Amino acid sequence: MSESGNKREPGEPKESKADSRFSRRELIASLGAAGLTVAVGSLWQAGAASSSGVGQSVYSVQQATYGAVNVKDYGAVGDGTNDDTAAIQAAIDGCADGGGGIVFLPPGVYRLTGTLRMRTAVTLEGAGVSAWDLTFANRLKQPAPTELRFAGAGAKTFEVTYATDMRPSGGVLDNADTLPNHDDVRYALTNFRNADATGSSPAMTRKFSVGIHFPKGCEFAAIRHMRLVPNYDGVGGYNDTGSLALGDEWDVGLFLDNAQDIMLHNVQIVGYWRIAAKLQTAGSLGNEYKNAGAERNRFYDCMFQGNTGVCIRGGDVYRVTSFGGSPGNYSIQVPWWSSNPLPSSGTVRLAGTYTDYSSASVSGDKLTLHGISANPDDVGNVGDGLRLSPYSSGFAGTTYVNCYIAGLEHASKRGASHVGIGLGVSKNIEVSGNVRGLKWIGCTVLGFEDVLLHLHDADDIQFIGCYFESTRRYDGTPGGGRMIAAPYRNSADARGAYPCGHTENVQFWATEFHVSVDKAPKFKRLSGVRYTDQGFFAPRYVFDSFETFPLTDERDFIIRGPKDQRIKLQNANGQTAMSVTPGGNIELQGNLLDTSGSKLKISAAAGEAEFSGGVYPKTDKGASLGGAAKRWANVHVSDGLVMTTPDGTKTYKVYVDNSGVIQAVLQ
Repeated sequence: MSESGNKREPGEPKESKADSRFSRRELIASLGAAGLTVAVGSLWQAGAASSSGVGQSVYSVQQATYGAVNVKDYGAVGDGTNDDTAAIQAAIDGCADGGGGIVFLPPGVYRLTGTLRMRTAVTLEGAGVSAWDLTFANRLKQPAPTELRFAGAGAKTFEVTYATDMRPSGGVLDNADTLPNHDDVRYALTNFRNADATGSSPAMTRKFSVGIHFPKGCEFAAIRHMRLVPNYDGVGGYNDTGSLALGDEWDVGLFLDNAQDIMLHNVQIVGYWRIAAKLQTAGSLGNEYKNAGAERNRFYDCMFQGNTGVCIRGGDVYRVTSFGGSPGNYSIQVPWWSSNPLPSSGTVRLAGTYTDYSSASVSGDKLTLHGISANPDDVGNVGDGLRLSPYSSGFAGTTYVNCYIAGLEHASKRGASHVGIGLGVSKNIEVSGNVRGLKWIGCTVLGFEDVLLHLHDADDIQFIGCYFESTRRYDGTPGGGRMIAAPYRNSADARGAYPCGHTENVQFWATEFHVSVDKAPKFKRLSGVRYTDQGFFAPRYVFDSFETFPLTDERDFIIRGPKDQRIKLQNANGQTAMSVTPGGNIELQGNLLDTSGSKLKISAAAGEAEFSGGVYPKTDKGASLGGAAKRWANVHVSDGLVMTTPDGTKTYKVYVDNSGVIQAVLQ
């Protein structure tokens, strides 16, 4: 308060009844001592360690709710007209400076013209979300109870220094099945660099705007019960099926920049975000942030819509093409191209070892890193991956539960790559960059854009109880449905001029795929796929319960393997007893033993088959025994061969009598 007591300085919180009795910190401490927790807009709960119930607290509910920060006490209006950026940021900062807590946004439309920066231990909480149906254009999108509406053109001040489209490594793929009036000739990872590298000078970073930013080192922060959306005539523009416009220009809705233990619950990040609804990164370029990581982030009951719905990126990886130099001045050679991100000096990682280099030079399409003190040949091999982002703890523990993940999904039902929209190929999910340990549980990945899932340098990815579908566009043309996953870098079908990175251990458990989803070449295409090329889904290892246990016949239980992979039956020690080859043949590595009345025994040691029952051709006169080129050495019969006459009316017996004379007797 000002000294006069009659005026409040801008951004200064209003005095409340609770302020007159307790400081905010004292009140929260008192609540904690009572074993109580409170979230504005939520129910009271007794703490597990509490020895007393809610009713035994000496504080009223009205008093307790003043333990949260209300953005309107900091000057926010929430009328959709006034700029509330500074007021909400002041509330976040005030809450963080007081030790953390809840910043509450009462119902309203909060107009923002700049980025909100989240702080550790702060929860940004609203009053809820509202209808935003992406599949059915006739279902009008409605304002949310608490809506952060980003207006104007967002300032492009953010960058990711260590992630490109990795063109030499196979991050850019040619699409032969293009559509008229669409810029869809290639599928590419998001490039956070321009194509202006010159010599050893790297390409410039591609700056972008952000709605809410979780900066490096931000932890245990959360957002709940609100919508983030770029302004487009309020939200009315998103209901206009006749327009190809994109509304106000904002690139990324939510940016988790090496932030860990972040939680989103019941949050809609929707609208036409030019790059991604949610961007999550982990890594660094050099030494500026050695504790880089983005682990244990959790997203519950959220909706993501943008040119990429969910974009998860770590640092690039490039194939080592040669080693060189001499003691004290060794060198490593990697590919070079117009978006080269490697600076003229810095730190890289080879086979888990950090390596400093002092200079760089370019010759043709190769970049050589010089001044390496230790011999790289002692720790790695030519053909290994060189990681641009040396310090990264990865993404393990990141989980999406009951989320809806879409691409751009323009109301006109035109794809993002349509020339009238001009954003290029849109993706629902993109993952690459030393990424492992991601889970999607009960999520829907649906839309009409080109790519549902693009995995490149990623391992241990799980989809559990999810659903994938590609819907039709405005003219009835089937949408995307592409599933992309990079093969092993040293395989015959590896992609890129210098293949590097691969996708391994991708698992789909109880996950359903609509017939429009393209999982070729790993799995057979279904009826709703419009593509005719080979396909791009070729992870090094994949398990898909939908494919392995297909529901194709109610009378049979079927086990089916991926293309070009054997199905092996093993014991607990990993010993294979039987295999089914991709060609449908059965290989027996063990014996078939006659233990309970079986009629066939095959001995691996002797290479013999013993039949204790009859052996019959599948159809009458439908098979031969032996042939001109592969004859039997000996044929043993009891007392002769019984055969049929040529007209089939009679039989006769051929045998050798006791004198050694061949006899034929008509029967």
